[in-house]
Amino acid sequence: MEQTGYTQELRRVLTRKDLVIYGIAFMTPIAPAYIYGYATAMTGGALALAYIVAMVAMLFTALSYGKMAEAFPVAGSTYSYTQRGINPYLGFFAGWAMFLDYVLVPLIVFMVGAAYAHSTFPAVPYEVWVLLIAAVTTTVNYFGVDIAAKTNLVLVGIMAIIVAVFVGTCAWALTQGVGAGTLVSAAPFTLPPEMSLTALVAGSAIACFSFLGFDSITTMAEEAVHPQRDIGMAAILACVVGGVVFVLQAYVAQLVWPDYTTFESTDTALFEVAQLAGGMPLAVTYTVAVIISTMTAGLAGQSSAARLLYGMGRDGLLPKALFAYLHPKYQTPTYNILIMCVIGVAGALFLDIPVVTELLNFGGLFGFMCVNLAVIVYYYLRQRQRNVVQYLLAPLVGFLVCGYLWVHLSTECLLVGGAWFVVGIVYLLVLTRGLRHKPPVLRE
Repeated sequence: MEQTGYTQELRRVLTRKDLVIYGIAFMTPIAPAYIYGYATAMTGGALALAYIVAMVAMLFTALSYGKMAEAFPVAGSTYSYTQRGINPYLGFFAGWAMFLDYVLVPLIVFMVGAAYAHSTFPAVPYEVWVLLIAAVTTTVNYFGVDIAAKTNLVLVGIMAIIVAVFVGTCAWALTQGVGAGTLVSAAPFTLPPEMSLTALVAGSAIACFSFLGFDSITTMAEEAVHPQRDIGMAAILACVVGGVVFVLQAYVAQLVWPDYTTFESTDTALFEVAQLAGGMPLAVTYTVAVIISTMTAGLAGQSSAARLLYGMGRDGLLPKALFAYLHPKYQTPTYNILIMCVIGVAGALFLDIPVVTELLNFGGLFGFMCVNLAVIVYYYLRQRQRNVVQYLLAPLVGFLVCGYLWVHLSTECLLVGGAWFVVGIVYLLVLTRGLRHKPPVLRE
């Protein structure tokens, strides 16, 4: 910490196991429930294939996050790696993009959890479910990262059991003649003739949403016991484990319900799949898992967003008095946690899921591109590390794949994301008085 110019203020309590669980909790084992309805339609039923493409792209990026965590084991993640590995100006925009990403994660999990809960228990209004989920998430995060880690461990375990029951029940239903009536099929990995490769790329870009979370592990670098040893490995393990679970769910769901055009609601498509495979008991159980996922992803997402703001506030890119404040007893950025709660509830009440999902990918993929580029600039060009595979080719592949997926997001998403960058440019101009002064980090 001292070598990077900071003093240790956050508590180091997280082991490698905690970090892996944290990343999986952010991604959530049940992440396909969030996007399945419209993502499988976008890929013509080949969402399992799209998940494989997305996982390969994310693995290259996970390697880059690990390398940058070795060099700079500090809070701030994408922002810190970019501003220190390349320059503070690009670092500001990387943080600005990931700020959008992390703000939207708690928001969308509130939305999806409330939607599934309301479908199962319609007597309780959607708005009430949003407030309940937000209240639990914020309370746990307020009282410390060690409590959040223990809570995530229990909740991820419960989710893993329910996902296993879902996959197993779907497999049993297929042997009884439901849907495709077979356990072995290439259909979930094959694009229909009417679908182009562009559709697969677009679907893979959406599928990246489910992987947004392995990178959040790096925001906990100042709370990890051995950050330089564990951060990178934890990110890779979370990415691989999550990817396998996502592919399995997409595979069995497509076979149970081959005609993806007949869902009553694309927002809760896997509820319908679960109901067909195992009746209302499985549908209700699956809904419980989705609600739990909103807790785990909400805990991790809100916590990561709060620590990203803390990193930017500590560097003076945001007002220090508000964003760099730590609770004197719990050592948590409590103001940031409360800000994230308010934003999440407001967005969950007024926005819709597909728009939020694509905006998440806009910020996430841009941040991933920056971190891959940071590895090349910092290690290969500045430090003159001549391991071509580790410090040039691998991050270059990660950069190009993420960039390709990024430009294939919808036009609407790119326009809204571009507007977000314009707001960032205006703020940077104000911060530097029309670029007449250097940003705080560069000045230091």
